[in-house]
Amino acid sequence: MAGVGVDAVKIGRLSRERMSQHILNRLFHPSEMTELETIKEGCELEFLASRYAAKEALVKALGSGFRGIYPSEIGVLSDSEGAPHFVLSGEVKARCNLNEKRIHLSLTHEGELALAFVVVEEQCG
Repeated sequence: MAGVGVDAVKIGRLSRERMSQHILNRLFHPSEMTELETIKEGCELEFLASRYAAKEALVKALGSGFRGIYPSEIGVLSDSEGAPHFVLSGEVKARCNLNEKRIHLSLTHEGELALAFVVVEEQCG
């Protein structure tokens, strides 16, 4: 295993008033913004909070924090079954070297908290 990261985001921190388009563009990948348009009304803040928690958990698992990485380079999308996965670009993609690493992601939200758990494992030969 290469690293483990976990993060919790208080959903209320992401109020509609605080989430200007400029801030959304700085924090979220374009694909996340597209997926946000399909989220059931009233669930948007849970969606955004869980995605941001995933980004924080990933950079913790990598051991780098956001140094040299922009949050918008990390996309968290859902596959056809609803399972979340990362879509990476820029510096974070270079650091991850997905030919050598595998990333696992789990998201949940309960009450006022959105939680993310990430495991980064080295691929064997």
